[in-house]
Amino acid sequence: MYKRQFLNLVLTDGLIIVKVLQSVDEFYEEGKAMHHCVFTNEYYRRDDSLILSASIDGQRLETVEVSLSRLEVAQSRGVCNKDSPYHKQIIKLVQHNMHLIENRLTA
Repeated sequence: MYKRQFLNLVLTDGLIIVKVLQSVDEFYEEGKAMHHCVFTNEYYRRDDSLILSASIDGQRLETVEVSLSRLEVAQSRGVCNKDSPYHKQIIKLVQHNMHLIENRLTA
């Protein structure tokens, strides 16, 4: 199973919701919807990467990769690898809640 300790982790600022991708099927759906390589490059196999999906009202905005060894946002990509209008806000939200990721990493 994909990084079990992170399953069901949800970050929000009241507008944007950022959730951990829960399964290989979710990676497939994310890659298909966002027209980028999160599935085809098998990010679900990368031990150092935690992959999250940012959305508003169910509309996907960006896919976020967090480096677990560095506890930082490695990248955040919107549709066709372009930044969404919420790019900076998404990164700030994840950075602000990095302690929640760190807590689960050490649990």
